[in-house]
Amino acid sequence: MFEKESKEYAIGLTYPKFQDSQIANIVLRDVEGAFQKGAECGYNKANEWHFVKDKLPPSGETVLLYFGTDFMGKVVTCTSCVDCKGNWYKNVYGEPIKWQEIVLPKENE
Repeated sequence: MFEKESKEYAIGLTYPKFQDSQIANIVLRDVEGAFQKGAECGYNKANEWHFVKDKLPPSGETVLLYFGTDFMGKVVTCTSCVDCKGNWYKNVYGEPIKWQEIVLPKENE
């Protein structure tokens, strides 16, 4: 899925350090594979939804809720938490279909 990006990243990282050597090819292959696996893992995690009927998030954890679409075809979402009794609170009107973790990006230094 991320083959082109991983190859470009690996070449940019490898060849300036190990120009035209056997080591460069080995490092290139390893870096390319690691980059691709990391990108796929992040992509899969970002698209991981849990159905409310199957499981609820941990108590007190703020998550993104998906309710489906409204009468205009617009996607309806909001953020909320579950209390210790399994009840949704904070602006939830209706029953959500699925939920997803909210993972904030780390700050660059």
